[in-house]
Amino acid sequence: MENVVRLAAYRRRRKRGAVAPAPADAGPRYFCTRCDADEFRIAEAGTVHCAQCGALMRNLLVNRRT
Repeated sequence: MENVVRLAAYRRRRKRGAVAPAPADAGPRYFCTRCDADEFRIAEAGTVHCAQCGALMRNLLVNRRT
C-alpha cells in the first residue's frame, strides 16, 4: 500500500499550532532529480518513490513511529 504525499503541504498542516508560519521560500525542498516533481509515494516499508516517474528516492526514508 502506498500513499501520495506532498511534503510541503504535509508540513503546513502539521505546523498549524506552531508560533508563526515560515515564509514559503524557507526550509528544505524535496523534488525528484529525474522529472522535477514534488509528489512522492511512501511504501509501507518506508521507501520513497517519485509519484510521477517512479524513481527511488535514496536520500529519503520514512520511519514508522509507534
